[in-house]
Amino acid sequence: MGHLESDAVVLRTFPLSETDRIVVVYTRKYGRIRGVARGAKRARSHFSGRLEPFHWVEFHGYERETQELVRFDKVELIESFSSKLVNYRCFLQLNVLAELLMKTVPDREPNEPLFRLLLIVLPEFRNENRGRLAQLYFEIWHLKLAGLFPEIGSCCQCGASFPTEARAFYSLTFQGFSCSECKDGSSLLVSPEAYQLLWATLKKPVKSILIDEVLAGSDPVQELSDIVELLLERNFERKLDCLELVHQS
Repeated sequence: MGHLESDAVVLRTFPLSETDRIVVVYTRKYGRIRGVARGAKRARSHFSGRLEPFHWVEFHGYERETQELVRFDKVELIESFSSKLVNYRCFLQLNVLAELLMKTVPDREPNEPLFRLLLIVLPEFRNENRGRLAQLYFEIWHLKLAGLFPEIGSCCQCGASFPTEARAFYSLTFQGFSCSECKDGSSLLVSPEAYQLLWATLKKPVKSILIDEVLAGSDPVQELSDIVELLLERNFERKLDCLELVHQS
């Protein structure tokens, strides 16, 4: 039997029996793991109030080679990122992050940069005006860390550089950013405001990107979100159910 100990963010919980829960967490040391919290549904359980989605916790557990599920023995709450949400839309946006980690990341594959990214963006969802930006920031960097986000400083076809204030195009055919000379019939216009926001997203911490920067122009966040969602679906070949719920909210 092996001892496990790490901090983690709770992604999902599922009922297992009248008293037990299955808990899915994304950990700093072990990546995504699934475990059983015995007695977690009891009113006086020592897990009470700690194994809720989007809680950052420190856990201790054990695993056996013959068992797929870890046994959670002790959990301490570090911080709750879901208890201070101002509206339901922010909760749905958090679930987009959880669904990405559930559907696009293999079990037991440690990725500390991705874990740190998660902790960086989670506090932003407490402000309803920053939820869209935080979601977009996580999606872009999730693709970037996986080596799946295209180069933004030069045309994906001719290689010509374009400045941050350029009017670029996103080519659905080449899945990259093109200059005006190389754009084709599948290309989507990327406004200068959206392109500047993309640069800021890749160069700055999310907390330093000001609301005024995000809201300048038409709607650069939505403009980039449309492109990034295409990249997510094409690269991971998965539909994200929570994205549809966010669109409907």
